Amino acid sequence: MANFRKTILVVSFLTTALCGVSMATVYQVGDSAGWTSMGQVDYQDWAANKNFHVGDTLVFNYNNQFHNVKQVTHQGFESCNATSPIATYTNGSDTVTLEKLGHFYFICGYPGHCQAGQKIDILVAPATSNLGPAPLSQISPSSASTLSFSNLSWASGVLLASCLLGFGY
Repeated sequence: MANFRKTILVVSFLTTALCGVSMATVYQVGDSAGWTSMGQVDYQDWAANKNFHVGDTLVFNYNNQFHNVKQVTHQGFESCNATSPIATYTNGSDTVTLEKLGHFYFICGYPGHCQAGQKIDILVAPATSNLGPAPLSQISPSSASTLSFSNLSWASGVLLASCLLGFGY
């Protein structure tokens, strides 16, 4: 019975881990204003109010006759220099998936647009949560064996329901 309890415990932790991975968020950069140089959006303020995580997606919506999106280095971002971009997007409805931790820098490559504020620094941070069970490293074998099956079943059910319904993390 103790092995079964440990198996249930491991399954609940795996469910939590997988749930966190599958809960990616899609962000429209600039919300309804989109990606523009018209001064309607302070992109640094917009980004400061968000928590970006690995797997999240940015959507840049803009008029591609007047704008583009260039992913640049920190130096390119600070100097508004788009001459050696990491990536260039030009279709007017571009999606970028944030695939690793750290800073992602984007600017508009049209002359004067970056200087006018059409630039954004996205910081991708590790996912954190106050919900769910303690990390496996914080549970001793003796305390794991005293957990009851009914508590584990209930916790696993709540976690699975949260994943399926899109709540939490």
